[in-house]
Amino acid sequence: LLGLMDGIKYERPDQDNFYVEFGITCFNAEVIEFENRIWAEKEIEKGRQFITRFGKAIGFETINDTVLKLAQKMGYVVVVRKDPRKGYVRIKTLPDNGSKGADLTLAYEQLKKIDPDATWFLHVSGKMLLNGTPKNPKMKPTKLGLDDIIKVLEKI
Repeated sequence: LLGLMDGIKYERPDQDNFYVEFGITCFNAEVIEFENRIWAEKEIEKGRQFITRFGKAIGFETINDTVLKLAQKMGYVVVVRKDPRKGYVRIKTLPDNGSKGADLTLAYEQLKKIDPDATWFLHVSGKMLLNGTPKNPKMKPTKLGLDDIIKVLEKI
């Protein structure tokens, strides 16, 4: 934050009120990030753990996107989050780490076969499989529930 404040002072010299408002906005955003992390820790405790051929995995039905990164940091190889409001699904794996990591291509193919009306996007790395995003309003969320998605991930 201090580096940003120095930059703002060069961009907007002698605007002390702006510096204070900017600083407060940044601190408020940081508080929200801390709250989301605490909330994510609670969600992870309630998450549905399962095993894939790549290693341990966990699934959630939550609007909190922080669970994805935090669960990966906790050692889960595959992490699934389904947004209960919009129905969107995000599946992420650890980046390649020697023997860890996974390729979600088979999951992508299976999910497209089971739910052909849904819009699925497989990242070129094979490490991220997405269904739904606010960036593409034409995307159709999957009709599959979290349990259905987990069953696919367990079998591939």
